[in-house]
Formats: sequence, C-alpha cells, structure tokens
Amino acid sequence: MTMRPIAVAVLLTGLLAGCATPAAKTVADESRHPSIAAGVSPVPAFSGGGAGWRIEITSTGQGNHDASLSAEGRTHKGTLRYPGQPADAPSSLIVLNGELGRQPAIVEIKRESCRNAEGVDTMASVHVTMEGQPQRRGCGHLAVY
Repeated sequence: MTMRPIAVAVLLTGLLAGCATPAAKTVADESRHPSIAAGVSPVPAFSGGGAGWRIEITSTGQGNHDASLSAEGRTHKGTLRYPGQPADAPSSLIVLNGELGRQPAIVEIKRESCRNAEGVDTMASVHVTMEGQPQRRGCGHLAVY
C-alpha cells in the first residue's frame, strides 16, 4: 500500500496536534489567581503612605494602574505599569513603574508586616522613588483577588 505525500502530511499534522501538551503548571501558579498567572498585575488596589504623604493605586487592567501621590500639599497623579515579576526578586515584592506628576516613579510594594506612623499594623510596606524627590517609605493595604 502506497500513501500519497499529501495524505501523510495530513495524517501527521492530525497526530501531532493531538499530542500537544500544555505547559506544565507549577505549585506557585496553582496558588495564584488566574489573572496573575497570566501576567496581569497582582495589585488590584493599594492604599498606603507614611508621615506626611499618601498613595492610592487602582488597577485599570492589563498591568496598568491609575495612581495618586499626595505630599507636601500637592497631588501627583499619573499611571504606573506592572512589567512582570523581576527574575531575581523575592515573590513578596511587587514593582510598578511609570510617572506621577510627569516625573518618573518607581513604587515597590512588599507583602510583609508593617506598622504605620499611627501605630496601625498592616500587611504591606511601600517605597516610592520619584525623580527629584526624597524616597518615601511607609505601610499600606494591598487588596487581593
């Protein structure tokens, strides 16, 4: 029995398509909300700050966030982006970058116990670095999915 080349190609394509296996899931992927495993920001919302300043962050979808930093009687509004988890960073650290008040900004949120300036215990610390401004450190509340 002789098979034509086209028939062989069709047969092989069908067999290979049926043999494709999905990427293996890790334990870390199973413990996360599906949108986080897919690369979407792990920050649905964050509210926090320190002595004399406050930051509010809200996810707008697909790794983007609206943010507002209030300090020294001024409010710096802007957008922050979650570019994904840095390979060498601990899993408890979330890094957002973008602009606040037209100034480059980096916001680092870390899932850890933190006591704010009023003595209230929270489950996250926050560090805000903006060009031309002192670094701000504080505590806050990270919403979870």
